[in-house]
Amino acid sequence: MIDFNEYKKYFDDYAARYDHTDGRVALKIVHTYAVVSVMENLCQKRLLPPHTAGLALLCALFHDIGRFEQLKQYDTFLDHKSVDHASLSCRVLRENHVLDRLPETDREAVLTAIENHNKLRIDPTVTAAASSCPDDAQSLRAPGPCCSAGEVLELCRLIRDADKCDIFRVFATDDMTDVVGASEEEISRETITPEVMEALRDHVSVDRRARKTHLDQWIGFLCFVFDLNYRESIQIVKEQGYYRKPFERTDFKNPAARALVHEALGTVDLYMETFGQTIPDALREFFQDHPKMALAFSGGTDSAYLLYAARACDCHVRAYYAASPFQPAFELEDAKKLAVSLKAEMTILPLNVLELSAVRENPSDRCYHCKNAIFSRILEAAEKDGFLEVMDGTNASDDAGDRPGMRALRELSVRSPLRECGLTKRDVRMLSRDAGLFTWDKPAYACLATRIPTGQPITARDLAVTEAAESDLFSLGFTDFRVRLVGRSAKIQLPAAQMPRLLECRQEILQRLGPDYDGVWLDLEGRG
Repeated sequence: MIDFNEYKKYFDDYAARYDHTDGRVALKIVHTYAVVSVMENLCQKRLLPPHTAGLALLCALFHDIGRFEQLKQYDTFLDHKSVDHASLSCRVLRENHVLDRLPETDREAVLTAIENHNKLRIDPTVTAAASSCPDDAQSLRAPGPCCSAGEVLELCRLIRDADKCDIFRVFATDDMTDVVGASEEEISRETITPEVMEALRDHVSVDRRARKTHLDQWIGFLCFVFDLNYRESIQIVKEQGYYRKPFERTDFKNPAARALVHEALGTVDLYMETFGQTIPDALREFFQDHPKMALAFSGGTDSAYLLYAARACDCHVRAYYAASPFQPAFELEDAKKLAVSLKAEMTILPLNVLELSAVRENPSDRCYHCKNAIFSRILEAAEKDGFLEVMDGTNASDDAGDRPGMRALRELSVRSPLRECGLTKRDVRMLSRDAGLFTWDKPAYACLATRIPTGQPITARDLAVTEAAESDLFSLGFTDFRVRLVGRSAKIQLPAAQMPRLLECRQEILQRLGPDYDGVWLDLEGRG
């Protein structure tokens, strides 16, 4: 049992070491206990078990403990002018052995959540660990004595939400010069940068590098709404009403800025009003008209959401997964786990597409022949099970003319409800997030055959080696990458931002990939 009062006393004693005549120290103490209060409210609304709630309160109490040392050493709370305050908080907790009485898994869970509370996105490895753990370990209603991977992710989301809920209070009630470095009078004459408005319209957080004006920072605060994870957090923000106050009390002098502010508030209001409405009316109507459907199921974001929506709309749906050498093992595991969590029927259809020369020889239209074989097999199995219609997860962002295999879908009369209802990839991700699907931010993953140059025959060995290489890179924390076969060498493509870390891991990567390839290259152009 966690004695929160004991930890509270430690925090009070620690904060007392710093200069209380500096209003900024008092501000952080007030913020800390406000976040604790929000966290208590959030845990109660979500009916979290005592173990999770106790750890969540520790996250709230200590998430900003590094701020005091940051202010003392650098005389600023701006991370980009000093240090990452979340990392500093973790360092303070470790060096002072504050959490040593907790079991190691609980201690590391709290530190992981604090480390991630101020990041633009939660570390993908945390999300991946939660999505790969067994369902019973992910359950927060019956946790074990120590943290599961699912509970760690829950703590990350809870502290991010609780922190943002109180930041809206700070935004609305503290001296604006202390908050953003300019008075409200100065801000009233500013404009909003187009990239910042674009982020708001896309319902995403604003990257600090895109902000050029103080009014951009205001919009950045407003966009925190889009990063909230829970309906209960949205409810708290709406009840507080702080997010609107600075905008409503400011007389914007620039007509264009005034119009954009009006648009921004309307966008956020609509987002909060519809948050949690996870199935659009058009999709509900589709399933009313098609009450029995077979689903070509890959375990990816689109087909996962479609399975969820079909089940939620009481459609009699069965998922069919074509298990071919082109799909890595994790895709099948994700598919099985999602089907179990949604209590959906799922059939696995073994299919060795390499037996087809039109696929194995890897011509320019390989994807057409592969899709044709896969969907023909699904149609055959579905018909035997009494399903006369098959659907897939093609969405409105997919180019009907260019997407490989689209011709096969048309020829076989496969329906694409997401595309027919006008749902884009971004729509599907946001709806999946609101529905609580772990696949909501799963990176797009093209089949393993795309790693082999067109015209080069595909072998089972090449596919296995490619899958192993990408699994190795993923285990090292890399994301959104590809390992392509060039001759007998591996060419690694990954985002430019991850290149420095790849070079740091150079020896380990060579050790893991080297035995299977003649050489390992890095594509300096980067990916994306």
